[in-house]
Amino acid sequence: MILKETVDGSIEVYHPWGEWTDSKPLALFTESIVTMLTRPSAHQAFVDLVSLMGQTFPISAPAMYVNLNELGTSIYSVLDPKDGGTRDTNRMLEKMENKGNYSYFKVKIGGHPPVLKERVDMAIIQKTRASVLLSINSGTHEYIFRDWVKILAPAMTKLIDNEQLKNMAFSDSLTGLFNHRAFEQMLAVECDRVFRYGDTFSLIMLDIDWFKDVNDRYGHQAGDRVLRAVADKIKESVRKSDMVFRYGGEEFMVIMPHTGLSNALKLAERIRRNIERMSIIPGHKLTLSQGLTQYKVGLSPSDLVRKADIALYEAKNKGKNRIEVE
Repeated sequence: MILKETVDGSIEVYHPWGEWTDSKPLALFTESIVTMLTRPSAHQAFVDLVSLMGQTFPISAPAMYVNLNELGTSIYSVLDPKDGGTRDTNRMLEKMENKGNYSYFKVKIGGHPPVLKERVDMAIIQKTRASVLLSINSGTHEYIFRDWVKILAPAMTKLIDNEQLKNMAFSDSLTGLFNHRAFEQMLAVECDRVFRYGDTFSLIMLDIDWFKDVNDRYGHQAGDRVLRAVADKIKESVRKSDMVFRYGGEEFMVIMPHTGLSNALKLAERIRRNIERMSIIPGHKLTLSQGLTQYKVGLSPSDLVRKADIALYEAKNKGKNRIEVE
């Protein structure tokens, strides 16, 4: 309900959802607004919004396509990639003229798997630096979702603006990676998640070997060029679900959700090989040392960082350009 003052000074009551009396649309509208106002991040808000839509109207098979220039494209869909999700994604990415990487988040809603049919797309936000589109099956409560888009657009715009401001605070200006502050927060969130659900994850601490020599011999501009190139190569080497951070100086961190030591070691070796093959400064061989550890019940975020640091120290002491596990 919104109160508006009219020209003659009287107060007019305005219901943004018009004449809806059916409990399902009303519940969807109100709970969606609450979701956007209360979730700690835009990512969690979009997951919960798609879950809410999918549980309320499962045959609509909703998907949200979120493109934030600084953060890339994220897709939140009740459709499994194998059962229509990939087809819908390709169609939408072409429509959005997005040829870059994207992250796909399958949202579980229970019941029978949703079926992809002819789709209807609705723009919630379309700005230079951000766009949010909703895609649903044609003919399935389409009129309800059109009202939903109108009602949610202002709150979603605010959510996106806040997320972009947060991203500026959490980004390393030199490399574009998440920064130390972001690492501390995301590591704490990941520790809490795996503790709650009995999952695991692994952590890599990486350090550029002989980086001081680069600055001393070639200057700090060359050092910055190396840092940017290494950051890009690490990000290119990991999976879409992994999170890469500039921890400080020439040190980086990688959080690998749902990953045990065996797979984490393979990924660390891929990073090591890819860095070793790089040629940034003629005549200078670039390598990384890495310390790897896996979450175990009872370990705090600081415990994990300490274990990764111990492993990294071992890698440095044993000749560099290697991976050690703690």
